[in-house]
This record gives sequence, structure tokens and C-alpha cells, in this order.
Amino acid sequence: MKTAITRLIGPVGGIVAAILVCLVVAGSLLGNSFVAGRMTVAAAHKSWLPSPLGLVGQVTSNSSSNSDAPLNALLLSTILSTLYILLGNFRALLTFNGLGEYSFFFLTAFGALVLRWREPELERPYRPWLAIPGIFVIVSGFVVVRGAIFAPVQAGILVGVWVLGSGFWFIRGRNEVSYSMFIYIQLIFMAACGKLEA
Repeated sequence: MKTAITRLIGPVGGIVAAILVCLVVAGSLLGNSFVAGRMTVAAAHKSWLPSPLGLVGQVTSNSSSNSDAPLNALLLSTILSTLYILLGNFRALLTFNGLGEYSFFFLTAFGALVLRWREPELERPYRPWLAIPGIFVIVSGFVVVRGAIFAPVQAGILVGVWVLGSGFWFIRGRNEVSYSMFIYIQLIFMAACGKLEA
């Protein structure tokens, strides 16, 4: 059975393309594992999760280490992922993850467009040509809608998570959560632009 890429660039090119795709996916998974750990630590420091998950470089408050890895948070992420893979469906996990990620990609790019329209004089370290976020909004929106049509259960679960998060936002206090989320998003962009030292 020939795939589109092997028909386009031949069997050797298809193998090279498959290897490159695997490397990109591995890099994305590695990045996600580090981000998940740091997000768990930040949530524990805000008292949104149990405090032991906020420990960095140690498993218990009595142990000491020179490491700055969020060991408990990474352990939690590993356990939850392993349980989902063993007890669930890996395709469903990928679909759910993709729907969640692309929903936030869509919202982020859409938010950039809205800010460009509402606050055109706002100082920005990077100002892309408007077609770039516009095309990204269209593509990511298409991915989300298509995913929701073909995987309504995962889309429903994701909407449920959003509703719970919105309820948490209203109960916890809009100002505290929105300000901390603003700071968090700002730190992500600064790190992505290389303006934040690790």
C-alpha cells in the first residue's frame, strides 16, 4: 500500500519523511512533558493542587537535591498517562489531546487578532502580518470543528472540562485567576521569544 508521500517523493523519501515526522512528534511529546510538570508545580503553588506536587528537586519536603526538576509533578503526569494508555484507547487520547491543544491554539491566535483590532497602539515585541494569525485561526478552527464532528465524546468531555474550569474561575475569583493566567501566558511568550532566562 502506497501513501501519498511515497507516491510524491518515492519510497526512500517516504521513509525519510516518516523519520522526520517521528522526530517532530518526539520533540513535541518531550516539550509537553516539561510543560505539564511546570504547570502542575505552578498550580500547586497557587493551592489549586496538593502542595506536594509543587515540590521541585525533591519527592518529599524532607529530602534534598540539587535538581530543579518537578519530580512529583512529572511522576503524576507519567502515572496518569500510563493509566490512560493501559486502560483506555491511545487513539482517543491523541484525539482528546489534539482537540484540547488546537482549541487553545485557536483561542490564542483569535485573541491576538482581537487585541490588534481593539488595542492597535498596544506595544508588542512581535507584530506579525495579519494574514498569518488569520490563516492560523481558520486552520486551527477547522481542525477543532472536524475533530469535534468525528469525535463527539472527546469533544463533549473537553467542553465539560471547560465548564468546570469556568465554574472554578467564577468561584475562585475572576481577578485573581485572570491576572495569574495573564502573567503565565506572558511568561510563556517571553520564554518562547528567548527573553526569559531559564
